[in-house]
Amino acid sequence: MTGHEGLAEPRQGRKHVVFVTWKAGNAPAFEAAARLGHRVTLIRSLRMEKSQNIDFDATPYGRFVDTVHVLQDATDLGALRTQVRAVHDAHPVDGFVATVDALVVPVARIAEELGVPFTSAAAAENAKQKDRCRRILADAGIDGTAHAVVPGAEEAAAFAARHGYPVVVKPARGSGSEGAHVLAGEDELRAVLADAAADPAYAAGILVEEYLSGRFVSAELGLSGGKFLRLAVSERSTWHRHEALETGTTIPAALDAADHDRVMEFAESVVGALGLGLGVFHVEVMLGADGRPRLIECNPRLMGSCLPNLFRLAGGGDIFELLVRIHLNEPVDRPPTRFTQYATVRWFGAADAVPRPAHLPDTAWAAQYAPHLHSFTVRFPEGEVLAPCRGNLGNFGEVQVVHPDHDTSIRLAEEIVHRTADQLGFEVTR
Repeated sequence: MTGHEGLAEPRQGRKHVVFVTWKAGNAPAFEAAARLGHRVTLIRSLRMEKSQNIDFDATPYGRFVDTVHVLQDATDLGALRTQVRAVHDAHPVDGFVATVDALVVPVARIAEELGVPFTSAAAAENAKQKDRCRRILADAGIDGTAHAVVPGAEEAAAFAARHGYPVVVKPARGSGSEGAHVLAGEDELRAVLADAAADPAYAAGILVEEYLSGRFVSAELGLSGGKFLRLAVSERSTWHRHEALETGTTIPAALDAADHDRVMEFAESVVGALGLGLGVFHVEVMLGADGRPRLIECNPRLMGSCLPNLFRLAGGGDIFELLVRIHLNEPVDRPPTRFTQYATVRWFGAADAVPRPAHLPDTAWAAQYAPHLHSFTVRFPEGEVLAPCRGNLGNFGEVQVVHPDHDTSIRLAEEIVHRTADQLGFEVTR
């Protein structure tokens, strides 16, 4: 692996970038926009910040942002439209950045109304509605994974009878692995779907899919001026007790050149078939033992959580600067990423319901993993009980490790999680 080559020089002139997000972790993107000399406006979403226990005001983002507007719920299209139009009237908007699933479509619709370049609203909607996405790809001859939207357990069981177990059941529209299950038999399927009609996670429908096996990876792609930018192929890990739950990522994936290119070419065909015209995209793929890529899901936004930071730690450079420049519709000349290290994250939460510990564990012992341990956090949510973690929002711990050797990077991260579980005295997802 050799060093990363940087971006071309950006065009001159101060522009106005509007971020719509509830993620405090996007602060490096605010900093990148400010560093490039642009006006930065932030529109926050208070309801989601509170529900995810995010204290935005405690973060140092403020020094990078010129103006902040706080909405009760930024997913409310009417409220967001009113706020954005007022912002645009005061200082015309040159580009939008939205990195949260629930905000991409509303921002795309408003951007189209204002004539500001952004991801296509129709394409983003098609990507987020998973059954529609699969239908488009099947019609294009790209991916024929069997699937169906069903009203309940009877129809899901009939699908499984035709295609065999295990099957995947998930919300037809959703994110963060919430409500997703890999089910080995009819008893499990009926138990999961017994109360599905009353579950808000399935409001857009119950999607049942053919089970895909192989290596779980994701392609991180930029698209600027009709040109794809190959950023990374990441490898993903899942929990053996609940396979739909992701427990971590390593950037880059340990793939040979042929498999890397197959994954990237497939992801490009998915983005192209959907018509996503501009942005940075996260395409999750199952690479079969036969080398055939199949789609898990296509996200019309930047990879989430701490993965942009992993990208930087692995030697990929500043993906947030790239994100800003793409969304300002600037020409970008960037070769494929050349990584220098392997960066691994492992997330963990309670495997089963347990009383919330009275105190956070003393993790001073983790210092022995320096200099490869980049960060290690344990933060319990409020409440007397730690609920079983079955989606990304249920994690209370995170470990980030960087090492020049792929296997060692993963081993160190998993060892730290193992020692933490022993210290806590209860099982965690890993």
